[in-house]
Parts: sequence; C-alpha cells; structure tokens
Amino acid sequence: MGKKCFELESRDVLFFRDGRPMDVDKSRKDDVFNVGHGANWPRPDLLFSAVIHELLRNSDAPEREWYGKVSDLHVTGPFPLSGGEVYLPMPLDWDMQLLGFGDGIGATDIAVPLQAGFIDRVVEKKSYPRWIGCDDYARYLKGEVGKGKGANEPDMPESAGNKLYEIELRTGTTLDAATGASRRVEGRCESGQYAAEYLRLCNGTRMICEIETGEAESLAGRMVRFGGQGGMVRFFDSGIDLRMLLASLPRGTPSRFVRWTLLAPALFVGGWYPNWLGKTEDGTCTGKVMLPANKTLRRAGESRAAYRARMKVESKPFETATLIAACLGKAVAFSGYDSMGHEKLTELAVPAGSSYVFECKTTQEAAKLVETLDLKALSDLGEKGFGLGVCSYVPAPAPFNNN
Repeated sequence: MGKKCFELESRDVLFFRDGRPMDVDKSRKDDVFNVGHGANWPRPDLLFSAVIHELLRNSDAPEREWYGKVSDLHVTGPFPLSGGEVYLPMPLDWDMQLLGFGDGIGATDIAVPLQAGFIDRVVEKKSYPRWIGCDDYARYLKGEVGKGKGANEPDMPESAGNKLYEIELRTGTTLDAATGASRRVEGRCESGQYAAEYLRLCNGTRMICEIETGEAESLAGRMVRFGGQGGMVRFFDSGIDLRMLLASLPRGTPSRFVRWTLLAPALFVGGWYPNWLGKTEDGTCTGKVMLPANKTLRRAGESRAAYRARMKVESKPFETATLIAACLGKAVAFSGYDSMGHEKLTELAVPAGSSYVFECKTTQEAAKLVETLDLKALSDLGEKGFGLGVCSYVPAPAPFNNN
C-alpha cells in the first residue's frame, strides 16, 4: 500500500453536520427559523467516505470488483495547516494536575477502576483554543505547561490567537415538495426559512491528511466532493510527512506512567472505556491493558488461520499496565446514511483531546506500552481514522489533599 500526505484546499464554504437535529430559533416572532449545524471540523470518517467515493467514481474496474480495489484504504486526519505549521486538537488536560485519591476513593463518584483524577491548576474560567500548534503540543507532551506560572496565571498556548476557520451563516427559504418552489400566500412565505452554518477556512489555512491505499497517487490534483451541500476540495501533494511529524514530537521524561492523548475521536463499545481494557465476568472494569506486549510476526508462507492460532498462543498481555485516570470531553454524536439510503444509528465517540493515564510496574513495561499505543488507531473504525492517539510520560500522581 502506498502512503501519501495531501493538503486539501477548499474552493468555497464546507458543510459537515454533527448529530444535532435542525434547531428552531425561538427568538424569532415571525416565520419559523431553522438552524443547521455544519460548521464543524470534519471527522476522519468523512474524509474516508470522500476518498473512497472518489476512487470508486473514477475506477475503471467493474462494479463487482470495487470493494477489493479500495478495501485497503486507511486515513489519518485531517488536521489544520496554517503558515506551514500543523495544528493538533487541544488536549483537555492542558495545564491540569494529576492527583491520586488513594484511600479517599470511596468518598467520590469517580468511575471504577480509576484511582486518580485531573484538577485545573488555575481555578478561574479560561477560554482555550480548539487547536494548537505543534510547538505548544510539544510543551504539553514534555510536561512543561504551567511551569514558571503563578497560582492564578493560566498558561495560554502561544498559538491561541491564530484563527484557522470561521462560521459563515447563510439563510434560505425551504421549498414545497410538490411544486419545487417556495409558496407565498398574500405576500407571506408559508414554506418557512432556514439558516445553515458553514465552515470557511481562513486565508492561508488548508487541511492536511495522510491517505494509505494503493490508489493514493491518483488523488493528486483532483477536485473531491467533501462533506454535504456539494462542498469541494482540491488534493495537493504535501511536502510535510504527517506521520513523521507526529512521531518526532517529544514524549517526555520516561517514567512508570504513560498518558495516551487522542488526536482523533475514538469509538468504543463501552462508551468511554476502551475495548482493549479488561473486565471481570460480571462486567466490572478492571482497567488492565489486554493488548499483547510482544509482537508475533507472520512467517513466510504461513496461512492466515495458522498465524492467528499461533499468535493466540505466543502473545502475552501486559503484566501490570492498568488505567488509573481519564480526562474526557463531551461525547461527539454523529450519524448518517449507508449506500442504500438507510439511516445509520447515532454513534457517540470520545472526543479528540481526551486523555487516558496508565500505570506500569517498571519503566521498561511503560516503554513497551508506549510502543503499543503510540500513533495506533485503537478503536472501532480505526481504518477510518478513529482512535489515533499520541503517548507521553507523566510523573506519578500527586497525593490528594482534601484540605
């Protein structure tokens, strides 16, 4: 499979709906005014859908062979790109302290099996940007946020003032289904009005992504329909290796505690709880990492069935790596339609910027955990870009002081 990084340049406003229905603006006294929410940064699955439909639309292969032609597709991103700098989702535990609750765990409503929690270093209300540049993100990964700041002095990201995109509101009149036109009775419109919020990239802002598929090369220079309302973007070859850039970010000073911060939303059957963490027979979460700590490579000529059987025998889970803390944002709700026009069930994803902290017995085990989690898409729909996260080391949780 070929991997290529592309920059996406929009030629107009773009529309990316979330899971919210059309809202009614109750402040208006005249015609009902509906508002559609499309000014959202695109989720990775929307990029996946745009690419796969473009490849199929331009495929010379018979329709019966379409699936095999694009079944190898994986996407990463998109992320904002402005002034040559890639922007990443604002970590939700930015300028927060990790506190261990110890014996006081019973006095809280913290979810099992979490044994620690996050608290803001500065209590006062703050307004952080949604995206920060890689230099700010590097400070976060190295644990330097808040260093040298006073007790009431927030550490604002240096890239906070850079505007990447804006919301553009456009209004219109709904059409009558029978006539295809708006109906007016005695000069008054009976069809109603609506407003749609669109995403407009600021001058100098593009999107950057990585496309992994055997057909990646063919996307260069194409105009691709992206999102709803007929929005179009052009794919350009990028001089930035996105994967290498993310891998080059610092990981902090090695310790027994590993933080996994989401760069993309993640989907788990258990809601916020990753599928690859342990549970008891009665369904109680244990937090133990059940991913294999060692890699079992496929031998030359070995069948898929034989490889999977041998992998079950040879793979061993981590000895002690256990989830102890999580900093989560409001769930991202989304739905859609399948290729047959049927509605999909609404999904709730853990938002980008959320973080999970794991404790290991040794720094060697922590290093293996970083190797296992770092820049891997570890959630449902991972091929569509969900569940991508970056690892960093953090100090041991400070003791909780109830005074």
